[in-house]
Amino acid sequence: MSNQQEQYNIDFLVQQLRTSQDNAVLKQTAKHLGFLGANNPDVIAALIHVVRTTIDEPTRWAVIQSLSAIGTDNNDVIQILIEQLNTARIPTRRIAAQNLAKIAVGNQYAITSLISLAQITEEEHTRQYIAYSLGFIGKGNREAVNALIDLIYKSSDEYTHNLCVDAFKNLPEWNKDIINALIDVDQTAEFHTRLKMLMMLKKRGVNINGYTSASSFRPLLEKMKEEINQPE
Repeated sequence: MSNQQEQYNIDFLVQQLRTSQDNAVLKQTAKHLGFLGANNPDVIAALIHVVRTTIDEPTRWAVIQSLSAIGTDNNDVIQILIEQLNTARIPTRRIAAQNLAKIAVGNQYAITSLISLAQITEEEHTRQYIAYSLGFIGKGNREAVNALIDLIYKSSDEYTHNLCVDAFKNLPEWNKDIINALIDVDQTAEFHTRLKMLMMLKKRGVNINGYTSASSFRPLLEKMKEEINQPE
């Protein structure tokens, strides 16, 4: 296909997105543009328009998938996905978070935007999807880690805590702030979070003999904290 023919096809599909009211047409058009419209600002703008205007959830999901296919590290795409984390219905939030985790790893705009949202939201599902997304895109970023720590203290939700703990497991080092947050989690954690913490401690070479997922890990965590920055 020539460049001229490809551009004609793209223009035609963008026009369909802007004018059609048929959800089947919108989904199929979005799918085609997910292959043709990489980094094309007109395509991205048209897809974002559909995300913001459609009332059909499966159509929104299809469009989000196409946006993510063509918009890696694109701040406009990142922005609309973060909007969905905060305002959409739960299935759409989940899809937005999963795609954000794919396209925005290490992206400072995404990290900063999620941190800003974490600071103002009191909605627990939003906190959960922020924790999930930051865990993927903010690995090793100190501001992202601090935001996850803050979410632990702000939230009493088990799943939010679980996602924050999950984000810490692959960090090369834990500082005292992380350990203090894990001590806080330890007070109320249920089975799945405790099992995750137990496996994390084992992975870090901590002697967990005698400990189970029913145990309190505070003594182990306190010992780890004492050993940080201690002279040999």
